[in-house]
Amino acid sequence: MQNYDEFLKNFYNIITFDLFIKLLVIYFFIIWISIIVWVLKDITNRTNSLLLQLLSLFIVVFLTPFWVFLYLLIRPGRTNLEKMYREIDDNLDLLSTIMKDKYWNCEVTICPKCNYKLSSDFKYCPECSTKLKTNCKSCKKEISLNWKTCPYCSKKVKEEKDEEKK
Repeated sequence: MQNYDEFLKNFYNIITFDLFIKLLVIYFFIIWISIIVWVLKDITNRTNSLLLQLLSLFIVVFLTPFWVFLYLLIRPGRTNLEKMYREIDDNLDLLSTIMKDKYWNCEVTICPKCNYKLSSDFKYCPECSTKLKTNCKSCKKEISLNWKTCPYCSKKVKEEKDEEKK
């Protein structure tokens, strides 16, 4: 215990106001350099803009570490990696929506000849090769053979079939 008391007395005698100020300045510069390194790494992960990187570095190097709060206000909200993951996620959502619309929600029809289940966009039955769709002679749009009137130009389809037979 006595050894400990002597150590504290010697330590107290060594610590002067000048030493305290020197240690405080050294601590300040260590913190400042750490902030500069952190800002440099952070801004390079957040943007590829050289102008914004230089501006951020300028703010922290020349305006003391207390201006790091200004850097926190102007830096981009997401890192480049987060932006990439967000874009991939959005594209996967879009792809999923397209797949659902295309394959899971497609209309199913039945072939009039063989009763085979068909997708509504088939032109021929894959089972019996029956033609399911044709083009309207008037407007050239694709229509079903079962329709009596073209929904695009309102011309009667039956008349077209009769004309084809003649």
